[in-house]
Amino acid sequence: MYNLMKPKKIDTIPQNNESLKYIYEEKYDGGSAVIEKYGDNVKIYHGENPNPVTYRYPEIVEGALSLKDGVYVCEIVVFGKDGINSFDLFQKRQLENKRKIELRSKFFPAVAIIHDILKNFNEDTTEMALSERKKILRDNVFDSNHIRLIEFYDKPDKILEKKDKIEGIVIKEVGSTYKFGKRDGWYKYRFNKEEIVKCVDYEDTKTGIVLITEDKRRINLAGRRSEIVKRMLKENGEVMVEVSYHRRTEKGFRFAVVKRILEG
Repeated sequence: MYNLMKPKKIDTIPQNNESLKYIYEEKYDGGSAVIEKYGDNVKIYHGENPNPVTYRYPEIVEGALSLKDGVYVCEIVVFGKDGINSFDLFQKRQLENKRKIELRSKFFPAVAIIHDILKNFNEDTTEMALSERKKILRDNVFDSNHIRLIEFYDKPDKILEKKDKIEGIVIKEVGSTYKFGKRDGWYKYRFNKEEIVKCVDYEDTKTGIVLITEDKRRINLAGRRSEIVKRMLKENGEVMVEVSYHRRTEKGFRFAVVKRILEG
């Protein structure tokens, strides 16, 4: 239903200068969403899906009743015991069964991290500068257990202190308007790790292959390079690749990119 504005991936963090001013926000690892709140009626949508997923997040619905009427953009996340949000835990909340939803809402409570606003009551705010939208959010959003207003900073330093624990930084021009589906004025920088891994098998996909490492982790590889790696695996039974990723998961790597194919 909402083709939300998306940040553009960058390799360096832009700094404030005389011509451009930025704010810096922590990049959370969950699901982008929209909360519509009017009176006692709350609806929650994930991106362009026209069907609301309100039923999945009863705790967020209750918390959202404290919002002033309007349409809000957020990231729905689930925090682990270490206080860091976990995509794997967020996935555990993607259920259809009402009884399971109720149980998991208690064990894996979700939080909506609100970072933008599309409507203030019935007023369209998308043509306002980001700095103006942030002022409205400060008046409209009241933090609770399941609703939080995102923190932002004039410098990236405080977020950089957490680079070993979080996904990355979102950088936004303070004068940017909200452009649905566009990437103008918003950027994301990930705190990725790099590692050389041994791959011993593969599976074909529509766009290339999935590489399988010696410890059974899976890495997507699309395009022309997938044919090169397939040939190397058939000839040698293994291939070493350099992978950039955010963190390991049970079956693979989060946000994995094959940077280089090593020639033996």
